[in-house]
Amino acid sequence: MNSDRRRVRRGQRWLIALAAVVLTACGGRAGPPQPPVNIVKGDTCAVCGMYIRHYPGPRGEAYMRGATRPLKFGSTRDFFAYVTRADVKDRLGAEYVQNTARIDWKHPSNSASSFINARKAWYVAFQPLGGAMGPTLASFAKRPRAEAFIEAHGGKLMRYADVTPALISHLAYTCPKPGSPMSKYGNGCVPAKGSKGEPETGR
Repeated sequence: MNSDRRRVRRGQRWLIALAAVVLTACGGRAGPPQPPVNIVKGDTCAVCGMYIRHYPGPRGEAYMRGATRPLKFGSTRDFFAYVTRADVKDRLGAEYVQNTARIDWKHPSNSASSFINARKAWYVAFQPLGGAMGPTLASFAKRPRAEAFIEAHGGKLMRYADVTPALISHLAYTCPKPGSPMSKYGNGCVPAKGSKGEPETGR
């Protein structure tokens, strides 16, 4: 009986050791925590260099793999301009954007609690509310809130993987027109009521 118990224990220890080896080989070793952090006075955008706290619209944060402090971005446009770069995207750690449903567009929250997982978020492109660097994307934790935003303001519903460097470089306040470089995104894009291609002031 005792010998059977010893064999069982040895087998359990062997399985635990094997799991640890597999996790390490697959990159499963836990790195440093990479949570969202507060936007504080003096923070500047990693892309444009402007102070973040002065501008409207949702912001972003991104960690490089293994980093203990995130890069911060004054808009989702600048966030995606950075994280979609070919020399960056394979070295990224955790990524966050603010939940537009939980901020005031004109005066966004600076709290870490307003940020959500960027890879799981829903985005609205070609919408009329301006950000720090002009046209930007509204970001949401839940699809229904993104759809409600589109109903109120217009725009195109997107996911993280849909956002490309080309889209960011051609982002506008209105839906793409047929024959334009972004015409393929025109399908399903809801025009803003009465929009003339100029930004709304926000809510």
